[in-house]
Amino acid sequence: MTGDDGRDMAELTDSLERRDALRAIAAILRGDGIEVDHDVVPARWSIAGTHDFVIPGANPKRRLKSRFRTVVGPVEDVERELVDLLETPDGVGRNEIKALAKRVKAAVKGSGRIDEAEAQIDAWVESVAERAKAFGGTWKPQAFSDDLVRVLGFGGRTPRLETLLDALEEAFATAAARAGVRVRRASLESASGLGVYLDSFAAARAMLRKLRLFVGPTNSGKTHAAMDRLAEGRKGAYLAPLRLLALEGQEAIEARGRPCSLITGEERDVRPGADFVSSTIEMANTNRVMDVCVIDEIQMIGDYDRGWAWTAAVAGMAASEIIMTGSADAIPYIQRLAAATGEELEIVEFTRKSPLRVQEGGVSLGDIRRADALVAFSRRDVLGLRAELLRRGHSVAVIYGALSPEVRRAEARRFREGQADVLVATDAIGMGLNLPIARIILSTTRKYDGREERDLLPPEVRQIGGRAGRFGMHEEGRVAVLEGENISPVRRALTSKPVDPEDPRPWISPATSHVKAIAHELGTDSLARVLRTAGQELLRAHQTFRMTDLEGRIQAALAVDHAKLPLETRDLLSRCPIDVRDPNQLRLLRMWAVNQGRGQPNPSPGVSGRFTHDTGTDVELEASEKAVKDLTAYAWLAYRFPDAYPEMDLCLERRQELNAFIERTLAARSLPRACPSCGATLKAAHRFRICDACHAGRLEDRAAGRPAQAKHRYHHPQRPGKPAAKGDGKPPRRRTAGKSG
Repeated sequence: MTGDDGRDMAELTDSLERRDALRAIAAILRGDGIEVDHDVVPARWSIAGTHDFVIPGANPKRRLKSRFRTVVGPVEDVERELVDLLETPDGVGRNEIKALAKRVKAAVKGSGRIDEAEAQIDAWVESVAERAKAFGGTWKPQAFSDDLVRVLGFGGRTPRLETLLDALEEAFATAAARAGVRVRRASLESASGLGVYLDSFAAARAMLRKLRLFVGPTNSGKTHAAMDRLAEGRKGAYLAPLRLLALEGQEAIEARGRPCSLITGEERDVRPGADFVSSTIEMANTNRVMDVCVIDEIQMIGDYDRGWAWTAAVAGMAASEIIMTGSADAIPYIQRLAAATGEELEIVEFTRKSPLRVQEGGVSLGDIRRADALVAFSRRDVLGLRAELLRRGHSVAVIYGALSPEVRRAEARRFREGQADVLVATDAIGMGLNLPIARIILSTTRKYDGREERDLLPPEVRQIGGRAGRFGMHEEGRVAVLEGENISPVRRALTSKPVDPEDPRPWISPATSHVKAIAHELGTDSLARVLRTAGQELLRAHQTFRMTDLEGRIQAALAVDHAKLPLETRDLLSRCPIDVRDPNQLRLLRMWAVNQGRGQPNPSPGVSGRFTHDTGTDVELEASEKAVKDLTAYAWLAYRFPDAYPEMDLCLERRQELNAFIERTLAARSLPRACPSCGATLKAAHRFRICDACHAGRLEDRAAGRPAQAKHRYHHPQRPGKPAAKGDGKPPRRRTAGKSG
């Protein structure tokens, strides 16, 4: 062994002996929380401590316990003595270890490091109190204290003091960020006026109003009683969820001897000298002072999409007496709203005039009889059931959401007058539409609500089922399900009482004044950004209101933001009644807005000559329904911007022609199928959705590597009802221009 190797081995032996001795000393001191880092020379000693503190403003009884370890440093005289003892022939024995441990303990505990650590923690707590002042009422000390309980756990470990302070500061930074967001939200709510939403309705707040809530099941006479009370006033208004109901409201008021105007989104029927108005609820005039206002279908105040309109009407109509009619599901929302306005609320309960019974066992299509209404939840299912019932010899009326109010009214009249013995409808019949239905039959107990496929809610079952057994027409009403469906959820819904919602806060939506204020606060001219900020950040913690779903309006805003128009104009355009899920309607709205911004007048959507024949195919029916939607949107805009949309008369004329075509098609004994690609009429036994020629053309395109054509050029459609060409397989002759369907 060389000399250098001998010295290295001796140093290694000395190091091991030193570490063993330090470990022995630390073992004696472990009960006092004292530990050693023996890998450094001289060794560093540390001590564990605890310190209780309270976050200012939190519950003083909730003391937070912090555990930490703080470094004292080397005890050099002890280490020198230890090294000296290791070099003696006798080394270090038990007595020496105990003596050295006693001296280390005295040095560590007398260092004052625990007091210094506690002072650092206290200083941090004081800094929290000082820094939290900037957040005002948005700082929640108790919530922050609860956060720290989790932070101080450290998974059972005792962290170093520095690690503890870093963790505490990180927790504060997170809480401060949340509080900062709340400060921003509070600032936006304050600047926009949404935080004091009720103050938006100055006329209503200046009045002494009485709120009366008429609740009960369908067919209980509550709306009739409300209309009687409305007609007793000198001036009044009736607000409905649908144009069809508003039209029925106008007729009901005039039947009581009161001239009444009609105002909806796309029409004005102003009667000279009329002191009463019937309108759709979105058109409510909160500046007009009146005696009585009737707000129908008040349970819609709980709807996440449209509930804001009912909230605005209840909170803002300037009437001495507000009468709300609907189901008892609305009670929690109205009670919350009445408490916020500080107004008297009277609840009047009505009972059903004729009994409503659940029919056990499923109903087959062969058992459908006169005065039955079969309810489905999609246009496709409604038309499919219609076709099957027509095949079985029934005459059928249909009502579904894609139909215009005029067509729905015509179909309801066909059923009411006996021209159709059976009705097939969606849940669109759940509001208004007084129909002579003896039995409601649900084809399914599930529906797609625009977001998800789900079971029918009990209020929906009650609303739909209650249409059976119209008083004065039938002695009782019955509710059943189609064969294969389970009647149990229907029975439970019809026999159970309404369940209070988890969140009874009514929905609200930003008006144009709110939008402009938010835009100013954000420093932006983007309507989409304003609405997205409102939807994501505002009214999160409001005690009375919550923000409605603004996603549809945001999609419309993205379209109209391309136009060079003032913010308030774009905000009004974004409310245009289009289906934002339809990209064609979004493109149309964008084009209209851009043209309006350029000062170019928009012509009425053109469908002239396309639907002049008697009846159409299923493809033409769907196309005409979509065309009516386009024309309805144009009429809505023309009432508000007549210079930018000057062809109102032509628009209404075209809509009337289309509605007549749809009515004729639905009244026909059959609805021929057509190829959606080219429009050719399909045979009844044709198995596929598209015709053979279009299918072959798509195969040719695919084989040639060409993109698929949306509308194929392979042949042209026949006249509706005319069979496709037979024999040689040649494509049908081209149709004359202007005769296409």
